[in-house]
Amino acid sequence: MDFSEFTFKLMLLFLPGIICSYIVDAFTNHKERTQFQFFVNSYVYGLLAYALYWLAIEVVSIFFCIGDGAVSFLLYFQDKEANISFIEIFYACISAVIIASSVTYMHTHKLHFRFFRWLGITKKFGELDVWGYLMNSDDVNWITVRDLENDLMYDGWIQAFSDNSKEAEVLLGDVRVYRNSSGELLYEVGSQYLSMDRSNIVIEVRKGEQNE
Repeated sequence: MDFSEFTFKLMLLFLPGIICSYIVDAFTNHKERTQFQFFVNSYVYGLLAYALYWLAIEVVSIFFCIGDGAVSFLLYFQDKEANISFIEIFYACISAVIIASSVTYMHTHKLHFRFFRWLGITKKFGELDVWGYLMNSDDVNWITVRDLENDLMYDGWIQAFSDNSKEAEVLLGDVRVYRNSSGELLYEVGSQYLSMDRSNIVIEVRKGEQNE
C-alpha cells in the first residue's frame, strides 16, 4: 500500500471527525485555530463519533438481539489490508453530527463555563471578550451608545452585533439619535448600523421595562 492510498483511507476513516470539527468551527465563536488544532480536534471528534456509534449498536445488540455489536474501525489499524466499512463510516458521520450539535449548543450557551463557575473553579465567562459577554447577555436588550468624538447618542434595541470588539459593529432597532452634550433629539429611524472606534464610545445598558 503506498502512502497516498493510506492517507486516503485515513481521511475516509476520520471523515466523521472532519465533519464534526467543521460544524463546530462554523457555528461557534472562537479564537482562530491552526491547521494542527483542527487536525487534533478532528481526530478526537472522530474517535468520539465511532464510540457513540459503537455504544448505539451495542445497546441494540443487547436489548434487541440485532447484530453482534462489533465495530471494524479499530481492525483497520491492526490490519492495513482490512476493508473499510462504508456503512460504518456513514453511521459514524450521523453520530458526528449529533456530537457537533451537542458541542455547539454547549459552547453557545456556555454550559461548561456555567458549571465550573457554579463549582467555584473559575470566574471566566466564556466569551472572547467583554463585548461578547455584554451583547450575548439575556438581560441586555436596549442600549445607549455615546459617540464622544461626534457628540452623538444612539438609543435603541440590539438587532445584531459583531462577534468581537475589534470591529465593534452593532445594528440597533427603533433608534433615537440625540445630541450627546445637550440631550436634544435629532431624529428617529427604524434601524441603524453603527461601526465604531472602541476608544471613542461609551455603551450604557438601560434598566427598566426595556430590559425586563
